[in-house]
Amino acid sequence: MERSPALLSLLLLAPLAAQAQIEFPGEPYSTSLDLVRAHVPVEELPAVDATALLAEDEARLAAGVKGPYRFGYNHAVDLGTDNSGTWTVLPNGDRMWRLALHCPQAFSINFVLGEYVMPEGARLFVSNDMGGRLGAFTAESAGDATELGVTQLAGDRILVEYDEPAAVAGQGRLRITQVTHAYRDILGQAKGLNDSGACNNNVICPEGDPWRSEIASVAMITAGGNSICTGTLINNCANDGTPYFLTARHCTQGASVAVWTFRFKWESPQCTPTVNGPTNKTVSGATLLTVGAGSDVALLRLNTTPPASYNVYYSGWDKSGTAPTSSTVIHHPSGDIKKISFDNDPAVTGDFNGATCWHIQTWDDGTTEPGSSGSALWDQDHHIVGQLYGGQAYCAYNYNDFFGKFSVSYPLLDIWLGDCGPTVEGYDPNAQVGIRPVEAPVLGVRPNPGTGLFTIVPDKGLDELVVRDALGREVLRQRVMAAGGTTIDLSTVPEGIYSVEARGAGRRAVAQLVVQR
Repeated sequence: MERSPALLSLLLLAPLAAQAQIEFPGEPYSTSLDLVRAHVPVEELPAVDATALLAEDEARLAAGVKGPYRFGYNHAVDLGTDNSGTWTVLPNGDRMWRLALHCPQAFSINFVLGEYVMPEGARLFVSNDMGGRLGAFTAESAGDATELGVTQLAGDRILVEYDEPAAVAGQGRLRITQVTHAYRDILGQAKGLNDSGACNNNVICPEGDPWRSEIASVAMITAGGNSICTGTLINNCANDGTPYFLTARHCTQGASVAVWTFRFKWESPQCTPTVNGPTNKTVSGATLLTVGAGSDVALLRLNTTPPASYNVYYSGWDKSGTAPTSSTVIHHPSGDIKKISFDNDPAVTGDFNGATCWHIQTWDDGTTEPGSSGSALWDQDHHIVGQLYGGQAYCAYNYNDFFGKFSVSYPLLDIWLGDCGPTVEGYDPNAQVGIRPVEAPVLGVRPNPGTGLFTIVPDKGLDELVVRDALGREVLRQRVMAAGGTTIDLSTVPEGIYSVEARGAGRRAVAQLVVQR
């Protein structure tokens, strides 16, 4: 979100967050073979002056410089399977390439693979020293693209591992072209969640109940490897689930969308206090279809359609130009977990940096902040009527935000979204006849909350249980042993919210459990 110069010196900058693309099952060769990391080459990246970067960020905001919310410093590198790391040939002819990356004092590391050629059966994994892991990434993780943005993993050291079956030896090519050193704690390791203004509402709160569908359409964007914006899946006249994605033009400037990452469903599972939610519902890469300065609009098409397990929604829109009588925005302020804000008064026409906008004069509940840029504005009928360009609003001064008008944007968008009348309703791909949402509540968990011992009762045919913490890290894997339920022991894990997944026969079901002592 671009801020106007007034009052920017009062804004508080805060950490933000992100986590992995579409991943597939599997274990890295190094784990199954119990190979140590001692002999893996380490690429040492230069130190980063975090104090200077934070001061630079504050000065840019105070000067009204447009751009998304920056959290990291990008190092340009050239680290490929042909010039870096080490290859290991296994006894069966399979090959493994490994390289460690070290960014001194980084809160987290993410990177861009400018070359990503994955043959059939090849897999990529990323891990840290704390047991965190991303992957397996395969050719399908990037759609038809030959580059991939890999999202953040906590810590200042990560290990990249590429595994290649003997049958396709030599056919894969990987090249890391950018490594991002996070000088803000974007994964909440050192500071808690809810670092945006205290006036913001978690989307799970009762205020969000009428907006459950639209909430599912919103994603946090990691743009350019080092910055945050917000955007929304948008429906088209064909109602066919094409992954069109609406955000702001200024978020795209100087940042190739081909390696952006998009995190869906990052939401606190309880209203208060804020706790972390799933961080593994992310896809990587998009194509930029069009931008327009007259309304600061950008329309993208994601390289991969979010899978059914994400339970996303494609929001409807209104191109008529009729002023909303009340307005809602769903967003990631300061890169925080997803929030929802409301204006109960009519929007008026306004101008912001030469763009024709809907002017929100005062937020009645919640606000926006840097990181909210590109978030959709919905009218009282649940139709998108704009996307956030900029303004002055924050919790202590909740006035003057500007959203580029969708009616002004539409002549640029109709070639993709279609021309079927002034309004289009939203589209739920999981609500089609004969399709059952894969995350329907079909798991029994008791007691819940519990102190450590839980009985899990899955549907028939689901014969394996996997438990993960709020960061998506696996803490337990167990076979279902009894038709009447299986006992799992979480007495050694910390208190918190965990997801338990049951799967088998091509089906899966997910529920949450709470460890509380």
